[in-house]
Amino acid sequence: MTFGLLLAVMAFTPLFRAGATPLAALIGQMLAIGLLTLSLWWPQRIVIGPGQAAIALALLLLPALYLFPLPPDIATLLPGRDLYNRAASYLPQSPVELPAGAAIYPGAAGAAVLSLLLPVSVFLGVRALKPAQISVLLGLVIAIAALQALLGLLQYGTAQTGGTPFAVEGSHRWSAVGTYANRNHLAGLIEMALPLTLALLFYALSRLRADAGAPALLHQPAAAVGSRPGQSAMLYGGLALLLILGVVFTRSRTGITLTILGIVIAAALFSRQIGRKSALGPAGVILALAVAGGISIGLAPVLDRFSVSGLEDNARWQLFDQTLLGAGAFFPIGSGPGAFPAVFPPYQPLELGNAFINRAHNDYLEWFFDLGALGVVLPGLVLVLYVSQWRRVLTANSGARSTYLQIGSGIGVLLLSFHEFVDYNLYTPANQVVFALLLSVFLYPPDLLADTAKRRSRRKRRTPDLEPKARPEPASVQPPTDQIQNPFLTNAAAAPLTDPAASGATTQRAILSQELPGSHAADPAPRSTAGKDA
Repeated sequence: MTFGLLLAVMAFTPLFRAGATPLAALIGQMLAIGLLTLSLWWPQRIVIGPGQAAIALALLLLPALYLFPLPPDIATLLPGRDLYNRAASYLPQSPVELPAGAAIYPGAAGAAVLSLLLPVSVFLGVRALKPAQISVLLGLVIAIAALQALLGLLQYGTAQTGGTPFAVEGSHRWSAVGTYANRNHLAGLIEMALPLTLALLFYALSRLRADAGAPALLHQPAAAVGSRPGQSAMLYGGLALLLILGVVFTRSRTGITLTILGIVIAAALFSRQIGRKSALGPAGVILALAVAGGISIGLAPVLDRFSVSGLEDNARWQLFDQTLLGAGAFFPIGSGPGAFPAVFPPYQPLELGNAFINRAHNDYLEWFFDLGALGVVLPGLVLVLYVSQWRRVLTANSGARSTYLQIGSGIGVLLLSFHEFVDYNLYTPANQVVFALLLSVFLYPPDLLADTAKRRSRRKRRTPDLEPKARPEPASVQPPTDQIQNPFLTNAAAAPLTDPAASGATTQRAILSQELPGSHAADPAPRSTAGKDA
């Protein structure tokens, strides 16, 4: 049931503007509540350490503390509230005094807490699954990203001819966006899915082992490509090419840059396994690094000739400066979860005019603005877990498929974390669930995944054994004593029938050796020619 709900969440969330519509968000939160209930109903099934459990619980509960009412004297003394207190003094007094809390806008804080149900439920739900089910979920992520990239290519192609049959309302009209409203968010999805695809590609290449009976790729290329690992390598190679094209046509400057970085990191981490496990040998390392370098060099000119930036560079840096200024005014409590769009206008630079700034275009600064010290502590704890997990993953069984998927998940998490310095992917529900899935898979204990893979490989084969076996010697066959003997097989009947094949041969020789009465064919000695001469 947990697996089915996770499949439903992963498949449904990207459909309607990446889950950003009110109805899609409501359905996603309902699915999240069901998933969280099922996961916590049998907590003994959840494979999670105390540190990760504490961080997941803190991420869900600590933002909710901003909704608890505080005494009016304490609420007015919180930092950064002077402006709002003066504005409230000019308003007519309400007959019913509402309790004040730490959040400036309680409605936005409540919506932010509800939005966290989705990623937290996915993170915990993954820990209640079997490794085979986790592999299916990761394959679904690759499939969704490939379909989004294909839709993005169709959008870009139709936009060049003036048609808009695949356009998303309010999105970038001249870029690939998929079902997203922002091209950078489609690029963020592809950044997370591409390392997974490369991981499975390199794993398939590592299975081309000459010592396992598979033909060496350099000696028998046709046979190697036709083998099962070769076909898998061709499939994942084609998917990787589709994802690369998809991120190029998003025209996202950051997306293209991080795609190059992801290819280089994946080649550096996986190429050593190709040289050690594959039939390619050391040539595989050179080939993998050469291909990764060639793709990176080929994508580099795209940054200047094809991509565009969402905001002007100077405006983005001014936005960062003013966000830091506002965060300092509300430190250490913050303005409250989700309060940035409503609280930032007093700090908005004049150069941006009347433009509405809905996000800081830097999630880390926005969390600092909204949550104060908590916006620094919580991501810092996740960073500590992430860095410490790399040592465990890289020292685990490097030849297992689960290890390749964990490394690919870790690279995907890293790329999107870099992207958040200049964007807000993690405020999009579709990218939230993918990021939570990859983070949960990467932080999964690698020894448990490896042990499960070994147990699965030790299972008895269900297919029949095709190895030839020696036939047992047939038992000697003796005729009954009362059996009437054939008078024409007198020579053969004297010998026991120890072997059917030998018996048949004896019978044949006996028949050929018989002659009619008066003939001398039965005499084995040759006839003499001396009497004739005499």
